[in-house]
Amino acid sequence: MQFPFCLNLLEYVPMSINFLQDFFFLNRSVVLFIYGQVFFILGLSIFLQSRRYSRLKLARHLRWMAAFGVLHGFHEWGMVFIPVQKAYMTDNAIDILHMLHLLLLSLSFLCLLKFGLEMLETNRYINASLFVLPAIWVIIFIYALNNYSETAEWVNLSSVWSRYLLGAPGAFAASFGLYQFTHEAKLISDQRSYRMLQIAGVSLLAYAILGGLIVPDEPFFPANILNYTLIESLLGIPVQVYRSLIGVVLAYSMIRAMEIFQIEVDQMIEQMEISTIQSVERDRIGQEIHDGVLQSIYSASLIAGSLTSLTQDDPILSERIQQVKEVLNQAIVELRGYMVSLRIPKSKNTLKNELTKLISQPRFAGLLKIALDISDKDTLSPSESSHIFSIVQEALSNIVRHAQAENAHIILALNQQTSQLSIIDDGIGFDLENSKRGFGLQTVHDHTQLLGGKLSIDSRHNQGTTITIHFREKSQ
Repeated sequence: MQFPFCLNLLEYVPMSINFLQDFFFLNRSVVLFIYGQVFFILGLSIFLQSRRYSRLKLARHLRWMAAFGVLHGFHEWGMVFIPVQKAYMTDNAIDILHMLHLLLLSLSFLCLLKFGLEMLETNRYINASLFVLPAIWVIIFIYALNNYSETAEWVNLSSVWSRYLLGAPGAFAASFGLYQFTHEAKLISDQRSYRMLQIAGVSLLAYAILGGLIVPDEPFFPANILNYTLIESLLGIPVQVYRSLIGVVLAYSMIRAMEIFQIEVDQMIEQMEISTIQSVERDRIGQEIHDGVLQSIYSASLIAGSLTSLTQDDPILSERIQQVKEVLNQAIVELRGYMVSLRIPKSKNTLKNELTKLISQPRFAGLLKIALDISDKDTLSPSESSHIFSIVQEALSNIVRHAQAENAHIILALNQQTSQLSIIDDGIGFDLENSKRGFGLQTVHDHTQLLGGKLSIDSRHNQGTTITIHFREKSQ
């Protein structure tokens, strides 16, 4: 049984591929110009949009991605420029242009490799590849230049090994570096920036294949299989078109992802405003204590002292008045201490010691078995330590009052990138969706906001509750 429609369709496919091949061959210069323009715009946009004053790892290394885009764009434009100059320049001059052209390609890939390794924060042995891989390419380039008489031969061989040794590793490293950075970005950015970074990582992974592993035809493996001819014969479209599409996606996603810098600036401004408000409020409370309550208690102490001479005939009354005076004097001392603490929030004790003293208090230790897991290295600022202490104290109070738990575990993992506080109990849990947020949880939430962190609560019936707070340490 024959299917005429299917047969006609199969005959049409080779005709379509031939048409596409002819079309792109005639418009090769246009394709290369657009390809170069896409990557040049990528580099220029990243350079203009980046924020060098940002504390984020991405901002510190974006200049390498920008350099890759600009240099790679100039390289692709060279594919159009050099053939045009053949009619006006000598063969030696054209060879020099080809050398410069190959140098642009390798430098662009080297910048991409540098960006990827910096984002991955690799060790010194892996970073040595920044010197070893280019050195190998230089050796291959010199060998090809001395052993091949035809310009096309040494140009193709050098281009292939530039993509194998620098392009593919650079794109893979950049892709995984961005993927690693998304975990840090997720803590401070919205969902959109996080997704854009993921798309950029996938785009670089695709470029590692199409830009680093799909190479000009050469008579050795794998260049004799994975090459430009294979892609064009199967799909009828040059590989440069697919690279251009990848470049468009990469440029768009990177530009949108860099909105994370503005989010970071907004958060820094918000934290500055909060710190200013807190400082003003502490000063106001301290001044009110000094001008109001402290003066009143001091006056009461003076009045009590003046009564001493009037009660000499009554020893019991005289003793009572003396006790009142001592209590008032003690209150004055304590209020002055509160005033000092409002103005100087830094504690002489470490957070670990403060938390150790907290969990040993009878109100907690008598009802719960509490484990404390915290690093001895305390890199937190005084305000951060204060907020964490308040969070732990309120969380333990909630556990004692409501959880009916036997055990609690407090874990504080400090890291320069992202720190995490976890408070875990084995109590009865509660329904997150149907329970109203009480004063205790509201206090935890407020301190988390002041800490600049993100709060998550996981609670299940008879399976306990876990409070997790992710935050980034501020520069001290």
